[in-house]
Amino acid sequence: IGLALVLVRWSLGREASVRAVEQARHLANLGQMSAILAHEIRNPLASLKGNAQLLARALPEGDRARAKADRVVDEAVRLEHLTNDLLAFARSGEIRVAAADPVALLRDAAEAAAPGRVEVVDADAPRSWPLDADRMRQVLVNLLENAAEMSDAPITATVTRGPAGLRFVVRDHGPGLPDGDLEKVFEPFFTRRTRGTGLGLAVCKRLVELHGGTLVATNPAGGGAAFTIELPKAVR
Repeated sequence: IGLALVLVRWSLGREASVRAVEQARHLANLGQMSAILAHEIRNPLASLKGNAQLLARALPEGDRARAKADRVVDEAVRLEHLTNDLLAFARSGEIRVAAADPVALLRDAAEAAAPGRVEVVDADAPRSWPLDADRMRQVLVNLLENAAEMSDAPITATVTRGPAGLRFVVRDHGPGLPDGDLEKVFEPFFTRRTRGTGLGLAVCKRLVELHGGTLVATNPAGGGAAFTIELPKAVR
């Protein structure tokens, strides 16, 4: 029985390792493809947007042709956001860890993402933690911006010591996530927003995992959605 248990554990561990390697290979290929696509689109898109803006400014307000030119500019800006997200996804493979103040980091991200709408809770938060401050700020801003889009109610952002080390929680008070989407929201290109790219949360999860941490989505009691980041002290 003991030998059987050892073999079962070994088999499960091996399967998990194979899945992790396959996922890493898939993300690497996807990142390479995304970078190539984004670079190919970027230059002609900039030209398209610039000329459409010039055309719009040359036409009188209220003119039907002006409205059409403005529509072209709006769509070009949307595609520009997509290419930026693609490049962010492709480039998120390296972090530079240094001591940082997680409270100051969260407050700065809150002010950048949703000024005046975020209640920051920092009880029992450490004053220093090893992480890549720029990359973690990128993660927090993205989560806070998403929370701001889900509801007009205040957002709660918490930083504290968790069981695994450092914990950030971003919670909105919107409709929450469908149960079947709690894992899917982190998959590249998955989105239910009509103008979303489906890459923001995928980039967030990847950056958190590069810190050796985890990012999970839940629907807490009382409504809304919560995104929880757990970061260990030692980055693997």
